[in-house]
Amino acid sequence: MKFKFILTFFVTAVLSAFSCGLVSFAACTGHLDGVSGDTISGWAWNPDDPQAAPSVTVTLRNGTDLSVIRAISAVAGDSFSHLAAEGIGTGNYGFSVNAALSSLPDGVYIAEAEADGSRLPNLLVLEKKGGSVSTSSAASLRPLGAFTTTAYCPCSTCSEGWGRNTSTGAVATSGHTIAVDPRVIPYGSRVLIGGVIYTAEDRGGGVKGSHVDIFFDTHEETRMYGSRTMEVFLLQ
Repeated sequence: MKFKFILTFFVTAVLSAFSCGLVSFAACTGHLDGVSGDTISGWAWNPDDPQAAPSVTVTLRNGTDLSVIRAISAVAGDSFSHLAAEGIGTGNYGFSVNAALSSLPDGVYIAEAEADGSRLPNLLVLEKKGGSVSTSSAASLRPLGAFTTTAYCPCSTCSEGWGRNTSTGAVATSGHTIAVDPRVIPYGSRVLIGGVIYTAEDRGGGVKGSHVDIFFDTHEETRMYGSRTMEVFLLQ
């Protein structure tokens, strides 16, 4: 009984220390800034140790299946003047890595980074087309699960006479527009399906629950696509 009392007291004291902030672990933070040529840059720092230069690992993933293509290490010790101007320590927390993006085929890629084991709070979505790379930032890539995906086009059979007009007022575009159940995926959401980033701009009478209808230009393309089960990820 005495031992049980001592153990209970110890556990309670430890939990109390955590809740009161008496025990804490340093964590790095920072940001993935963008891409220039083959280079991905950003910054990372440890507010509890502002003189340190954190070790950074940038991971590049395939947007189709999220498999790791490469992981590149660096030290966040470069001088970024805008950081010091914003009151972020010494400002010497920048990093740049060569991700060899020019060697990759066209497609969508996800770049994420961690510094001293702490994940940086954003990721970069890289879309490579015709050799050029455009980027956008997202806070996370949230898996929504496996969805039934089908296809539709502007023909009267598929669109029920709406053509390229959508329920949100946008003009449906191949490789961009999807019809969703807005109770599951809100209008305007960006989702990653099979390595393509789509925007939820439409809905259909038969699109309910975990179902996405992907817009194509021609009916032949919709027939070729058929019905597939695909993992869907929400860009937040």
